[in-house]
Order: sequence, then C-alpha cells, then structure tokens
Amino acid sequence: MGCAMKVVGYVRVSTRDQGDSGLGLEAQRESLERWCETRGHELLTVTTDVVSGAKTDAMFGREVAIAAVESGVAQGLLVRALDRVTRDQLDAAQIMKRANDYGWRLMDCEGADSGDPSQRFQADIRLAVAAEERRKISTRTREALEQKRKRGEGKLISTTAQRRIQVLSLQGLGAKAIANRLTAEGVPTATGGDAWSYSSVRRVLARINEGKVA
Repeated sequence: MGCAMKVVGYVRVSTRDQGDSGLGLEAQRESLERWCETRGHELLTVTTDVVSGAKTDAMFGREVAIAAVESGVAQGLLVRALDRVTRDQLDAAQIMKRANDYGWRLMDCEGADSGDPSQRFQADIRLAVAAEERRKISTRTREALEQKRKRGEGKLISTTAQRRIQVLSLQGLGAKAIANRLTAEGVPTATGGDAWSYSSVRRVLARINEGKVA
C-alpha cells in the first residue's frame, strides 16, 4: 500500500458554469496533486467531465481515465471524492469490483481505496443487496403483469374499439349486448383476440362515465 504508484486523475463538476470557470475543476486537480506529492505517487494526467453524476453514460472523461489505467500505463485511478466518479453507492461498488477484476485501484483523497480488502467486501455486499432487490422488483413486476393479463388489462383497448363501445352504449345497448356485437363484428380485443367479455366492456363504459375516454 505504501509503494509509489503511477495514477491517472479524474475530476468532474456538475454544471456548465463550473466547467467554464474552471474553479471547481482546478480545486479538485490541486487536491489530487497534493495527495500524490505527499505520498510520492506520480500523477500522469487528469481527465475531466462537466456533467451531472446521474448521467454516467455521458461521463466520457471517466471512461477515458479507466481505459488509460486498464491499458497498463498506471496502477490506479484517483479522484478527490468517490461522488466525483460515481453516481451512487451501487455505481461505486461496481467500479470497485471492476478495479479488482482488472487489477487496478480506485482511490480518493478521503481514504477510499479498492485495494483495501475490507472496502472490497463492503462493495460486494452492496452489489449483492442490489442484485437481490432487482430480482424482487422483477418478480413483483412479472406477477403484476400476469394479474393484469388475467383481468384483460395487459394491453390497452384501442381507441377505435372504445369509440365503438361508446356509440353502441348511446344506442341503448348494455354491456353484454355490446360484447356480443363487438365479437360479431370482429373487433379485436385488448389482447388481440376476437371474443369480447362483458366485463371488459363494462370497464370501458366505467372509464367513459368518468370522463377518461373520449
């Protein structure tokens, strides 16, 4: 951990004004320089982004920095604080894992270091928790869609069908009669079938009465 390293620096600000003024970027750059000077590390270069941390797909400077490190020219990526290079804890954990997988270190001036086994362990926990949460969300979404499909709500009834139901209702037909008429006329159901249920018609009529359907 005490060996001198070659590192690539990365700095980011969130607004165009900060980027134009250079104040935020310059302050971060100076922090990286002081950190390296104190520890005897060599700061090869510093890449820059002026973009919100929520837009990681637009953080091209970050990708350039990581690519430079992974090419073998440096042993680590240095930032002033992890929130400069990551979107959130999950993103930080993913980058730490990438650093570990590809043999380089992600470090910041506040003590974060992917080379620290305890920090890698915390990152693995965050990734595992996030993966489990994604699995639960996927399961809940699939179950909800299945329930909607069973109720005939998986797809929206076409505007044409809604209009036809409205016209037939104004002519005095009830839900069952309208369903029979739509089936006879070959009007597609929400799921693309050809047999209408009166419950589906009743839902459309309810929406019409609520003013949600033209």
